[in-house]
Amino acid sequence: MKKTIKIIGLTFVLAITSNSVKSQSVFVNDQDINKLDIEYCELRVGQPINPLKVKIFVDYGQKFSIKRQNIMTPDKKIVKFNSAMHALNFMNKNGWNYVEQVAVQQGENTSYKYLMRKK
Repeated sequence: MKKTIKIIGLTFVLAITSNSVKSQSVFVNDQDINKLDIEYCELRVGQPINPLKVKIFVDYGQKFSIKRQNIMTPDKKIVKFNSAMHALNFMNKNGWNYVEQVAVQQGENTSYKYLMRKK
């Protein structure tokens, strides 16, 4: 009986540990930025085409690319965020801390930039 309880307990601990390790990834297109030798990244929140979702782009110092710098799942699907707070919570759960926010006004449009630091 004690041996069975120990095995169940060990299995539970291993399951929790493996889930927390898996969740510490933020993919920007094909790159897991958590594995890069960087300390900061910037989330850019743009005006959405669909008012029910926001557009989030990531700048981690990469070369300019025609491809948008979207946050993606490991299987290369774009993560859709309901709001900037949704994106900030996602980043926090995946190994990044919020540092500061800047609002950028261009005509009648306002976009926001959030500086994030790797934990």
